[in-house]
Amino acid sequence: MDVWIVFTPVLKVLFYIVGLVVVGTKLFDLHFRKYQTIDNMEQCNFLSQKSCLYGLMISVGMIFSIAGNLGGEFLSILDPIILELAFTSKGGYAAIFALIGFTLILISARYELVSLRVLGWLGIGFVLLSFIYTGHSQKSGILAQILLFFHLICVAFWLGSFIPLYNMCSSTNTSNLHVIAHRFGILAVFYLVVLIISGGSFAYILMNDINLLFDTSYGNAFLIKMSLVSLLLLFGALNKFKNVPLIKNEPTVGSIQLKKSIRIEMYIALLILSSTSIITTSMTLPMGG
Repeated sequence: MDVWIVFTPVLKVLFYIVGLVVVGTKLFDLHFRKYQTIDNMEQCNFLSQKSCLYGLMISVGMIFSIAGNLGGEFLSILDPIILELAFTSKGGYAAIFALIGFTLILISARYELVSLRVLGWLGIGFVLLSFIYTGHSQKSGILAQILLFFHLICVAFWLGSFIPLYNMCSSTNTSNLHVIAHRFGILAVFYLVVLIISGGSFAYILMNDINLLFDTSYGNAFLIKMSLVSLLLLFGALNKFKNVPLIKNEPTVGSIQLKKSIRIEMYIALLILSSTSIITTSMTLPMGG
């Protein structure tokens, strides 16, 4: 079996994880910085730096993966000519954008100077650009790319907030947790509306026929992904209407329940990202799109 058949989707999943965690942590810090303790902020900063380091390694791995796919053999990654082709391919440019983005975010997070904050946001832009520079959105025009850009921001806010919130559930400062979790639930409504509209519009542009959801393997995989997203929404609603209010009335019990819920949500998110990786790396658009 060709090692790249397995290696490429796995790399893609890992890239989704670190990319969304980095962007999501930045958005989490933007919205909730004034409500966080110093320990919370330090945890977010550490998470951002660590994720960027992983992102740099994964980005390099993606370039080697492109070379391996082009050459058809594992040792193709050592061939200078094939490596040059990999660097100048769309996937290669996307990996380079990611390398630039993670580097800028890492510099901004490591030194935490006001003058360097703009580098962090510029880095976020490069990371998001690396997401949309390849894949099915490239074949569907600028509108699809814009929709995907907004969709990714919303996904990042949602999924990227899991780890900071999860870590806060172990903190003794439950009043701080309640304030942030409550405000997160309010902001999540806006983000989810944009996520659903942009994601639904993007899917329609790609398939252009609702029947393809049921008649093609691509559509079936998309339906499975949407089922997982719906399950994630249910847990989000459970948190908003039960677990977060419980933190205010019974802090210890509420924190434990929220932590358990977030842990399950993270597993579901991993399945969603895995299905996305399979759709984007192993499936073609219906009707040869």
